[in-house]
Amino acid sequence: MLSKGLMARLTVAALSTTLAAAPEPAPQSSGASTEEPFRSFRMLDAKLTVLTHQQDVLKAASSTQAGSGSIEILLRRRRTACRSMNFTAAGIEHIAGGLEHLYDVRHRRFGVQIFGNIRAKAQDVQLAVNNVARAQTRSALDLATKRLDERIVSLVVQFQAASGGYGATRCPPSAWTCCEPKRSKDILQSEVLACIWGCARTSQTCTGFLGPRITEP
Repeated sequence: MLSKGLMARLTVAALSTTLAAAPEPAPQSSGASTEEPFRSFRMLDAKLTVLTHQQDVLKAASSTQAGSGSIEILLRRRRTACRSMNFTAAGIEHIAGGLEHLYDVRHRRFGVQIFGNIRAKAQDVQLAVNNVARAQTRSALDLATKRLDERIVSLVVQFQAASGGYGATRCPPSAWTCCEPKRSKDILQSEVLACIWGCARTSQTCTGFLGPRITEP
């Protein structure tokens, strides 16, 4: 059976092949919502990549082979790594919460559900990071680290389920990109909300939630 850490890396590797490299987030503009959720998908992809790198830093800081130094120094390294992860996870929560609100305003229930799931899973990551930071014994630290690995995998899988294939969607001018709901099983054997990205001739024919409308060339 694969370890949770290995599954996390395999999941992120799959994510990277699905999505193009994310550019730096553009400043918010009045027309930014017309590019949603694709604009935010790129931002979330970048932050998830950072989060998994920070996860490696945290594991190195928590290792018994982390190097010489007092217990206080080792604890300080671990807590610094935890603060970085919390900051990134809070950013993911903020972006997902913005999308949840956007689709609430648009009265698209499936969008509210799917981005609410991502927001909640980002909160779970923050709670798990805090448990790692507070661990006082090796057994408690190992357990907290295992739970954190699981939470990160769950977050990445839910993001993939929402965003997978969006970059390959090719719609004719004036059509809408559309997430049609489907159910999917993740690698932890739990059900997640997922999208099938396609095209809708009108906004009313999309039963899930809308992405950007394709403009005339």
